[in-house]
Amino acid sequence: MESSVTDILTLKNDKNTWYPASIPSLEHHLSFLISKNDFFDEKEAHPIQKNISYSLQYVEFLNRVLSDISLSSVLVTQNIKSFVVHGAAVLEAIFNFLVVSKGHGKELTWKNVNTHLSPEYSLNNVKYQNETNIKFKLEKPIKSQMTFDQLAKKIESKKLLGNSFTSYSKIKPIRQLRNKIHIHDAAHIADTDWNNFNHSEFQLVSNVLFQVLTSDIFYGSNQFDKFAYLDTANKPIKQDK
Repeated sequence: MESSVTDILTLKNDKNTWYPASIPSLEHHLSFLISKNDFFDEKEAHPIQKNISYSLQYVEFLNRVLSDISLSSVLVTQNIKSFVVHGAAVLEAIFNFLVVSKGHGKELTWKNVNTHLSPEYSLNNVKYQNETNIKFKLEKPIKSQMTFDQLAKKIESKKLLGNSFTSYSKIKPIRQLRNKIHIHDAAHIADTDWNNFNHSEFQLVSNVLFQVLTSDIFYGSNQFDKFAYLDTANKPIKQDK
């Protein structure tokens, strides 16, 4: 299916065609980590592998746009934001699979079935209301979704990317950047995309993605070269004045 569109991914006045890494090659690489195991059955692992592959192909496309196309400063900023958000989503998905597969996932043993609120009452001229949650205990614990922050802490504390991985401290800033997708939630007057997404943020996500995707967790893969573009984040981005 992909070959049918390769001829249209070209720059104007450029006869050379280009296409990002194929989905099969990305899936092959990811399969060295993301596959059926004691914690994920095939119905769970397969779509995770597929979705990460789709996002990785798009991340490479966004990287190429920044590298090869002259953009206005605003479009550079928005392209970097998309790169950061999708790159962070890839990291979060990989981290979640890794944490759960290593037996460090969060489990839910009680399920909430109802919530009761008491009538309002006052103490020392302050109004209060009590909330009571009604729960039942599950016969078998089920996996509970962890936040990016919780996953990042597990990854770092358990050194799940290996002792040779040198960017554990860079994961938290990426999680904070990913939350900036909510454009209505500004903390201060300078909390804008223009100030939050620049070349340094692009480098941060690119370098961490490269280190994760070429780390020991994918040992045995022969597709590491597919991520070489992520190790060149320091090359200048074309930008119109």
